[in-house]
Amino acid sequence: MSSPLLSVGRSSGDYPPKRARELYELEALVLGITLTEEPKEHSCFFEDDRQRLQTSLIYKASSQSGSTCPSFSFLWRNFAPPRVKMFGWLLTKQRIQCKVALVRKLILQDAKCDICGQEEETADHIISCCIFAQEFWARMGWNADNIAPVQRLWETTSPHEAPANSISSIILLYCWELWKHRHDVVFRGMNPNHERLIAACRQNTKLWQCRLPRNNTPVHLFWCNLTSNM
Repeated sequence: MSSPLLSVGRSSGDYPPKRARELYELEALVLGITLTEEPKEHSCFFEDDRQRLQTSLIYKASSQSGSTCPSFSFLWRNFAPPRVKMFGWLLTKQRIQCKVALVRKLILQDAKCDICGQEEETADHIISCCIFAQEFWARMGWNADNIAPVQRLWETTSPHEAPANSISSIILLYCWELWKHRHDVVFRGMNPNHERLIAACRQNTKLWQCRLPRNNTPVHLFWCNLTSNM
């Protein structure tokens, strides 16, 4: 069997069987095309009256499908500020600049955690595996063993009974403060300190209350009780 596509520059024997079969299939598709000079009118559901593509229509069509991302509500439908939501997204994608990531990029040579000095600093280590982080979660009334890996952070089991958007907000708040506390240790030379970390959590819990819906009394009561118990 000979093919014009296979004979261009190389003989058919020079191609692996799989590649030769793909070229034969491509040739069949090309030979089946008939070109004419007659103009053809094509319509698309995602174009406007001037035949311009409307990306907003594509987004609406894709967002109305039956499949949803399991992390979407956890990350984006909560009371956290936008930068904390973005941090949460990077965290669940394991894209934060922890030491293991920096070693992989040849920026650092040592990935050991600056807080505990025992294990490599991964995203999971910062959030729940470090001894310092585990004690922090315990002091906040959470069991560190119930903190899910960052890639499935939304599966974390909460000790509180509250609306899901409040629980996800608190989890993101604690993760955000752990990350900032890590920065204080690494970049500012400060010593790890649970009291300073808890004080930062208490302060931001009060600040985030302005983001709560005004007409939702149970949510406000939950946040008020949470602040008073810190």
